[in-house]
Amino acid sequence: MVGISEKEKKLLEAALKSMDNAYVLWGFKVGAAVLAEDGKIYGGCNVESWVSGLGTCAERCAIDHAVLHGNRKIRELALVMELKGNNNPVPCGACLQYIYGFAENSKIKILMAKEKDGKILFETVKVKTLEELLPYPFRK
Repeated sequence: MVGISEKEKKLLEAALKSMDNAYVLWGFKVGAAVLAEDGKIYGGCNVESWVSGLGTCAERCAIDHAVLHGNRKIRELALVMELKGNNNPVPCGACLQYIYGFAENSKIKILMAKEKDGKILFETVKVKTLEELLPYPFRK
């Protein structure tokens, strides 16, 4: 678990716990958690739909959960994805843009990890800034 703090470990574990509630019809489970401006952690999971475009990603669900509790800025985000195939845990383009809209700044950390048998595979943890993952965001 080199390079991540206890705070970041706690954020990853909250994402893992949120993943338990994922509603998956065809893909794989994803959990996310955000550290909001009030210092609290809010979780979210992916919710799929048979109707294209009606589902939601875990990252957006976690941000919406924070907003529901009065937080419109996030300081950090963690994403945990079920180990399935060769997929790498990384937010999709739509989520990156959504994160940008609620991030304190473009340098916030995004932690990404894989899960297996209910445990985070800490050797898979990658940490990037929002700016690294979305170098050219749509701006107002």
